[in-house]
Amino acid sequence: MKLPLSVLVVVHTAKLDVLLLERAARGGFWQSVTGSLDVPDEPFELAAARELREETGIDTRRGSLRRWNVAYTFEIYQRWRHRFGPGVTHNTEHLFSLELAERAPVTLAPQEHTASAWLPWREAARKCFSWSNRDAILMIGAALVTAGCATGGAQLSSTLAPHLEAAPVEVRECARWYQALDAEIDSAGVRDAQYARLPGFPHLRVDRPLAALRDRAAQSDAALRAYAERLHELDLDARRHELQNLKAMSGETARAQALRRARDCGALMRGADLASAQSRAALLGAAQVPDDYSTGMRILGLYYLTQIPFAAGVRRWEQDTREAFARAPDGARQRVRYAPPAAPAVTRGVVGGLLARATFDPLGQLLLSPRELDRLAAAYAPSFEIEVGGDYDRFGWLRWRRGSDVPQVDAAEPTVYVQPAYTRYRGQVLLQLVYTIWFSERPRRGTVDLLAGRLDGLTWRVTLAPDGAPLIYDTIHPCGCYHMFFPTERARPRPAPDPESREEWAFVPQTLPQVADGERPVVTLASGTHYVERVSLVRGPDSLVRYVLRSYDELRSLPRAAETASAFGPDGLIAGSERAERFFFWPMGIASAGAMRQWGRQATAFVGRRHFDDADLLEKRFELEL
Repeated sequence: MKLPLSVLVVVHTAKLDVLLLERAARGGFWQSVTGSLDVPDEPFELAAARELREETGIDTRRGSLRRWNVAYTFEIYQRWRHRFGPGVTHNTEHLFSLELAERAPVTLAPQEHTASAWLPWREAARKCFSWSNRDAILMIGAALVTAGCATGGAQLSSTLAPHLEAAPVEVRECARWYQALDAEIDSAGVRDAQYARLPGFPHLRVDRPLAALRDRAAQSDAALRAYAERLHELDLDARRHELQNLKAMSGETARAQALRRARDCGALMRGADLASAQSRAALLGAAQVPDDYSTGMRILGLYYLTQIPFAAGVRRWEQDTREAFARAPDGARQRVRYAPPAAPAVTRGVVGGLLARATFDPLGQLLLSPRELDRLAAAYAPSFEIEVGGDYDRFGWLRWRRGSDVPQVDAAEPTVYVQPAYTRYRGQVLLQLVYTIWFSERPRRGTVDLLAGRLDGLTWRVTLAPDGAPLIYDTIHPCGCYHMFFPTERARPRPAPDPESREEWAFVPQTLPQVADGERPVVTLASGTHYVERVSLVRGPDSLVRYVLRSYDELRSLPRAAETASAFGPDGLIAGSERAERFFFWPMGIASAGAMRQWGRQATAFVGRRHFDDADLLEKRFELEL
């Protein structure tokens, strides 16, 4: 009977070429040297040397054998359990590496392996069928490259924070594993751009609302621990989609094990982050989100001059929009109204009680369960009334179709994607609900239309007071364009700090009365442009046509043939949704202006700097009555 204790030996050269062996029993399954202990008390080092000699003919004395402080425990496949004792279901594998000066001849054991190959370390990791073998190669490669002990392949893209470089070996090995995984994710082009990575902290990510809570996190030990945990949860959320979309990560078991390792390693590394005043300060200093404006583009584009005509163009659009809002509705136009899905009523009292739970959070941020989000999303969802001039005015769910390089809109099922968000007002964190719809295109109007292109949409957001009442609504298109605010009586606009400035501040084409319990907004959209033309309030059922609500996170890993792929690229843009305007608007510093963008990557002003998810967006521009 085999013992459930084994060794895994990664054989590599100084240039990080890694030896792999193809299993005789399963063609196409490649692995490093591996094998079980012969007896329970056999030293692991002797077992590693024995397995190397038996499977490859390589003597450990030809190189440097190293034992890593890593052991993998995994479930034994059902078909192989008969080799072990009764009731044995899991095996523990201890990691070693053997470094050789150069590639060595290999003598195979034909009953175990039929072929061998020396491959660059990242390619070898992708070829392995075992998740633990793959992880081991990535971790060893990353550690040796970062330490300067190997020269193979590209260098890792990031350095570690000093306290992680000096941490105990198990923490450093976790950090190297993270770095190697990030390098593979970046190489495959599947990085998720919704949150920003923290330089030096590969296990943490941040968004703008969390970045704005650094001051609160610094106030107490409990708040800082909650803050670090929240940053790690964002990283895990992003990695869940990155691993799903990583073609080299085949199988649910491999993805689940990688996520488990990320969670375990992240917890270990957070302990190092919080161990000293210096490391805590480094964490808080790194928790920032770069803005989505390029200063270099603005310098090259002579922004100080070109902003003048751009600001004039923005003012013209604002005036045209005011006139559109002032016009009486044209009853001759064909419109379709889409109502939210039917759901049990949720009173403001219930919502207020739920929101009050934020006071018990060290950061003051309410974290919703999926069920709570579903209930709130249905309770505050708007109706959409859309002028229909063609199929391009019918919204639906995004999907990958065979052979398509751009996600397609399936309007057979009208779909609204929903997510929670947060803003900060005078030290209090307010909950927001965000709704996004997608159209197949913005059709061309005339011979030259700089704004036309594939995919279009609308994002609608409501900000809630602590008592559950809507304070203010605002909207953009997913490109970040056409930002408008619709304040209720409990939100009063503040003037721009500099009335003479050309900076885009807060465009308010319409104000709304206080929204009563049971009322919801009706958002009227124009055909083709999908511009908002007016907002009204309605109570009760207002249409037989209903849309469904889906999680916005679905867009980050959509089914694509037998795999998945994000709708968004690693830059946060939807490739193929580019607009011709980008060739003229680039001096404003926004990459590919007009292209559809992922949440967290939406700059909303051509003149000035403003993002849809800025935590102080409303605090700067409105006086709120909480």
